[in-house]
Amino acid sequence: MFLAIVGIVYILLVPDKTEAINPPTAVLDLSDKFLDVKDEGMWFVEFYAPWCAHCKRLHPVWDQVGHSLSDSNLQIRVGKLDCTRFPAVANKLGIQGYPTITFFRNGHAIEYRGGREKEALVSFAKRCAAPIIETIKENQVEKVKLSARSQPSYIFFGHSSGPLFDAFNEAANAKFSVARFYTVAPSKEETNFRQRVVVLKDNVEIEFQEDIEALKDWVVRERWPTFVHATSSNLAELGASGKLVVLIVSSESQKFNTTSPVREFHKVAEDASKEMRKHSALWNRFQFAWLDGSDLASQIQMASVSEPHLFVFNYTSYEYYLSEDEPSQMTIKSIFTFLEQTAEGIDKGTIIAFGGRNLLTRMKRMIFELYWNIAQMFATQPLLSSCLFGVPIAFLSIICYSICSADFTVDRDEFYGDEALEDEEEETDTIETDDDHEKAE
Repeated sequence: MFLAIVGIVYILLVPDKTEAINPPTAVLDLSDKFLDVKDEGMWFVEFYAPWCAHCKRLHPVWDQVGHSLSDSNLQIRVGKLDCTRFPAVANKLGIQGYPTITFFRNGHAIEYRGGREKEALVSFAKRCAAPIIETIKENQVEKVKLSARSQPSYIFFGHSSGPLFDAFNEAANAKFSVARFYTVAPSKEETNFRQRVVVLKDNVEIEFQEDIEALKDWVVRERWPTFVHATSSNLAELGASGKLVVLIVSSESQKFNTTSPVREFHKVAEDASKEMRKHSALWNRFQFAWLDGSDLASQIQMASVSEPHLFVFNYTSYEYYLSEDEPSQMTIKSIFTFLEQTAEGIDKGTIIAFGGRNLLTRMKRMIFELYWNIAQMFATQPLLSSCLFGVPIAFLSIICYSICSADFTVDRDEFYGDEALEDEEEETDTIETDDDHEKAE
């Protein structure tokens, strides 16, 4: 007992030696004073809680982000704030979950919703820190096209004035954290330089041809590549585009297997996404995306989904729509027919939607996610999962068995002792004496 107490005191009082050997970090530990300086310059901040497992996994990556941004020429300060120590800051900034990653640009807060890899985080910070609209020369457009293969870029051609530029400037101020915006001014020799806005993506140049008032919505719709890789991190942003997401359940490992039906269906779906550009009604309504594996699709549909698979997903309502055709039998034409019927059925209210956000469905989804997570734990880590669940169950079984098999009856002699026995003998002698007296009379 004494040694156990000494051990506990040692752990509490003696500092952890691993802290001394950790490399220095470029990440600042922030306090409640952050509210006084968040409007000054650019800050990239992680709001965390010490007990959060996701936060613990992010910490080493966040240190790498701090080092990477400190080595750049950008004036970005990287920090982290413990919301359990400074709850007033979390309440003031509306922090609802952990970890929350936010970029502050002169007081303007931009929440990060992408993946938690170092490259994605650094890229997001650099986009937020870059000029909202960058001026380039016409001979630099080809260079922008190369960088726009993974991230669409918007270019305004013409003099920086007029209603079209004002709408472009407004859209850039709203979406500069998710895309790059450029202007190309005409040279002095060019007198008939037409004002126009284009988006560069998928190695093509697409010109804006709608009303000026619709430019901001057009920027949101064209935000993603034609056939984007969907993950749990960017699915919400895909849904925020206002389009229904056509999710293709595929596999990264099978994409290069020439004999795999998954690869064949992935190719058909990719060709359909490119061909859909010619169908403006479908293009403005749907966004193609593919999933690596069926885990996320299974969680959405609350059922086991196999590869390959196709369904239409509405992130806003969390409803999804299924095709009656088998994926192996689908063609570009049959996919377009399914999308046209889905759009018409939604408009007329005649199509059957699965899923949703009602109370019963939410409870069902919670139960399914619990079952799914446990099943995945046993599938990936069977030994660890068996110990994790088996040891507590074994202890509970032992406790229950002990309670049920215990004998709670108490012997009267054990409870009252020898005094009770002597009292009983005296009572017996008294009764026998009384009986003898009665017989003598």
